Amino acid sequence: MPALALKGRLAFSTLGCPDWDFGQIVSNAAALGFSAIEVRGVQDQLRTELLPCFLPEGREGTRELLSRHGLRICCAGTSASFHDARNTEAALEEGRAAISVCAAMGIPYIRVFGDAIPAGERPLDAARRVADGIGRLCDFAEESGGGVAVLQEVHGDFNTVEALGPVIERLGRRPSFGIIWDIEHSYRAYGARFEPFYGLVAPHVRHVHAKDCRILAGGGLQVELPGEGEINIAEIVGRLEADGYGGLYSFEWEKRWRPEIPEPEAAFPAYARFMGALAMP
Repeated sequence: MPALALKGRLAFSTLGCPDWDFGQIVSNAAALGFSAIEVRGVQDQLRTELLPCFLPEGREGTRELLSRHGLRICCAGTSASFHDARNTEAALEEGRAAISVCAAMGIPYIRVFGDAIPAGERPLDAARRVADGIGRLCDFAEESGGGVAVLQEVHGDFNTVEALGPVIERLGRRPSFGIIWDIEHSYRAYGARFEPFYGLVAPHVRHVHAKDCRILAGGGLQVELPGEGEINIAEIVGRLEADGYGGLYSFEWEKRWRPEIPEPEAAFPAYARFMGALAMP
């Protein structure tokens, strides 16, 4: 496999270090050779607009800290999910608040969800509702003029061609819409045969969650460090690079939700080493 041009294109999500304060996040990212941080909560606060580093009085200090360490924030992860009609207005409120923060801080993306297809509902109906909700956030982003794009993460039931296809059909031509390809979530649906799914999402992928896992007997999932599970990360990265993907590869180590998995002090360097090896001649 040829060397890949990954220098300066590695990030990690703060899901992986829920006990670190923002200063620790930045200093550790710089020390480990990461170039960007994907913010999904800091310590006890998950809402983007309520994080001290993003409050109006904290923004200048945040910019200075990031600049001093040669880092940037690449994405703000929200909880905004549009599969449940009862939650649409709350999801819009959270998404709009995050877009406003990102516009002020020069952060290019927010992350949102489709997530679950409600029991008994046609997948097409759920997909249309998700597309409508995300489309309304895209409207807000475009009207705000801050250059922020709304990215739907491949997640939950929205990890197949059938579920994501109608969303992409309706929103795919909008400059403020894109996809975060979480390769673990598509692996749950397609295993090693990622090509059918890749063919749908490839033109719209702005950001990638690179991670590994193992499917257990009975359908459960075990999180693994990169290279220790079943996902052929090197093949996926190679295909993305061959097709001209120029975005980041972010390590979404879900320590916040899975406290039993290894600590970030072990997991983050393991990811940096694994991805660095892909880039070696």
